[in-house]
Amino acid sequence: MSLKPFNLLTLHETMDLLGISRSTFDRWRRQKQLPFKKIGKEILVDRNELEQWIHQHSSILHNAGYLQESVRGLPSDQPLTIAVGYQSRSAQVWTSLVMKELGWFEEELANVLPGRNVNVNWVDAANGPELVQGMIGGHIHIASLGDYPIALSFSLSKVLPSFRPILLACDGKTVAGQGISLVVRNGIQMKSAAQIADLTISAVAQSSAGGRISKILHSLGIQDSQVLHKELDDSLSSMMKHEISGSVLGEPYISLAKYHGMGNVLFQGETEDDFLTGILVDERWAERNQAVAVAYLKAHIRVHYYVRTAPARAAELISRIRGVPAEVAASIIAKVRWDAALYEKDLTTLNLLNPEVERATGFFVENSGVQYRCEFLYQAMEALKLPVPSAGLLEGDWTPQQLY
Repeated sequence: MSLKPFNLLTLHETMDLLGISRSTFDRWRRQKQLPFKKIGKEILVDRNELEQWIHQHSSILHNAGYLQESVRGLPSDQPLTIAVGYQSRSAQVWTSLVMKELGWFEEELANVLPGRNVNVNWVDAANGPELVQGMIGGHIHIASLGDYPIALSFSLSKVLPSFRPILLACDGKTVAGQGISLVVRNGIQMKSAAQIADLTISAVAQSSAGGRISKILHSLGIQDSQVLHKELDDSLSSMMKHEISGSVLGEPYISLAKYHGMGNVLFQGETEDDFLTGILVDERWAERNQAVAVAYLKAHIRVHYYVRTAPARAAELISRIRGVPAEVAASIIAKVRWDAALYEKDLTTLNLLNPEVERATGFFVENSGVQYRCEFLYQAMEALKLPVPSAGLLEGDWTPQQLY
């Protein structure tokens, strides 16, 4: 029987909406009074009560972040702290990792805020949803995210009025879902894709990899409930110990699995939508800190140029930091389009992500759309003396002639 007439969400729907694990759900029930109802053995959550609870807790967290990040009217000797969330474990957003090591964001900040005491706090997150939670709480100001966490952010903003994310630029891009695959460990003979239903598979919850493989699994009649939620490093370790059959992985883990002969790679580039990543900030923070946002985007564009024109040096740098063999890092870098430009087709891809979840939860607003602001990126382009698009989003397919 459908629970929609009763305005109730199942436990799994609630966990998916909030992007949390069962242990976090239980902890929030005990410590934060997250509302729930127990009918027999079933745990249910009232949609209206959950929305009120989200408003209450996000408002407190966001106001604290607002006070910390605001710089208007402060004396020049007042330190400015900027929290940048990045993911060193995700190759398609390695831009921020390289930027951190080269010190180019700090360099750009020194140019626009001379003499100002600025502290950049680099936060290396295990996954994108973790950064989304940090943004909601006001603890992360600039975040490098994959496309599913980006879409999740804008869905959550509909029930969190104090959270107003905007997309400032794209990061690494690949066509047709390349860069995300299912890796099945050695010793498992796959005669047909339907066999996956009998395997123990893991994925990071609410991630770009987990979201994409969900579509493939559904086409095979396999439900999301059969997929374990594990972090990337934990998944790789569990595969090596034969605790799980396989895992949905992104780069560099796919290439590392091949390099070390850990298993068979399935479903490479078998989804129609491009795999996108991008830079997300809260709109009000960006408006109050426009010079900071533009400085970051200048460094972002510079790193893209560096990775495109000096891939061997970039690969060596990444190898030193992450322990990925330089030849593996170089191979991954070569497959990615490092381009900050926002295209109409990119926004279309982002807006089409995860329609099944939108319909299922009742929280997702139809045609809500990913919000973006091109002017910050265009100011960065102009400052770097690059050709600036005439207006708005770029049209058509990705052009090989001009990358940012």
